[in-house]
Amino acid sequence: MTNLSKELQNSLLDKYKVYYGDIKLDKIARDKTRKFLIGFKKNQPRAMVETVIIPEPTRSTLCVSSQIGCSLNCSFCHTGTQKLERSLTAAEVLGQCMIAAKQSGDFPIKNKRTVSNMVFMGQGEPLYNWKQVSKAIKILTDQRGLNWTKSKITVSTSGVVPLIPKIATELGVSLAISLHATNNDLRDVLVPLNKTFPLEMVLGACKEYAQSMGNKGRRITFEYVMLKNTNDSLSEAKAMVNLLRQLPAHVNLM
Repeated sequence: MTNLSKELQNSLLDKYKVYYGDIKLDKIARDKTRKFLIGFKKNQPRAMVETVIIPEPTRSTLCVSSQIGCSLNCSFCHTGTQKLERSLTAAEVLGQCMIAAKQSGDFPIKNKRTVSNMVFMGQGEPLYNWKQVSKAIKILTDQRGLNWTKSKITVSTSGVVPLIPKIATELGVSLAISLHATNNDLRDVLVPLNKTFPLEMVLGACKEYAQSMGNKGRRITFEYVMLKNTNDSLSEAKAMVNLLRQLPAHVNLM
């Protein structure tokens, strides 16, 4: 700040430090995907999360974690093998964003970001940390914060039904659903949360989200990990079309 004396600036630098977290690992894959392992507290060796920058031809996406570990035990997900240590604070969520911004050259803020999209698809279930995740997103999208466009941020959930409509009414950001099956019997196995919030309830909450978003043109992304001889048949594909027919849906096959 140029309206502060040099003496005061130096004094502040000596006494205070903005702490985003510590980069424990910075690894770039052959396809240029960049993975950070970020630690937050020196006296908590397990307080580490993965944050990933995924480059694409026309954009780059930042994948952010919301918890250390996860409690959902999805059968195909590696994070599900790690017990939930704790939820992240809003500051720790933002710390991941700031580290990625600094490492990619997006901070100080430029007119055009190198990383253009953000997804809450890292470790943890974002809606089981709603208070802190929503606080972080409000700061991210505030003009006095990092000034992210709401349409460029996506919150992914395995289907915590009561909070799905709030993604529209309180945050106005995009929604993704971890679907992975088109019937309750199979989804109960792949995504155990389905036993609490079955498909009918999840899709009902998605309709509420879509209605609240109105004519903003936001499609709901349905994520679908294709598991050989489990959920990858032609009949499953047809069932998915019928299941999502009434929604503004985009299916992401993985």
